[in-house]
Amino acid sequence: MSFYPKYNLDDLTPHLGRLCAPNFHNTASECRQIFSVPVAAVGLREGRHVRLFYSGEASQKLLIDDALCALPLCVPGEQILVSDLNEVDEALLPPLALALGMRSYAGVPIFAARQLVGSLSLADRKPRLFSHFEIQNLQIMAAKMGALMEQYL
Repeated sequence: MSFYPKYNLDDLTPHLGRLCAPNFHNTASECRQIFSVPVAAVGLREGRHVRLFYSGEASQKLLIDDALCALPLCVPGEQILVSDLNEVDEALLPPLALALGMRSYAGVPIFAARQLVGSLSLADRKPRLFSHFEIQNLQIMAAKMGALMEQYL
């Protein structure tokens, strides 16, 4: 019997992150290869923070306001595509993205138990327009991450 109707899923995401971390790291690695980007991450919301799972075993916890990968969490349920971050007002961009020299971004939401829990994101150091086909593939991968988390609920 699942217990997610009784609990706020945000309270469970740290636990889900620990259980699913190897899959998140593998998905980030796979995304880097498939989409030929220097940065790919699975981001999991933890209250006012987002925990980012990168390829390998790297992860990082950032405030939502500081993480480019948190954009799909700030505009709930929406994919975010920015072909050139230099064309966006600097005040609207997370500072870490600028510090790392990111120029383009694509992120799609991850849902588990019909709740927004995270994002799957790509970032590139050059301007790039991600194709409709690439975004569809990213959405499919995000849906798989959501389904994986639901197995633990």
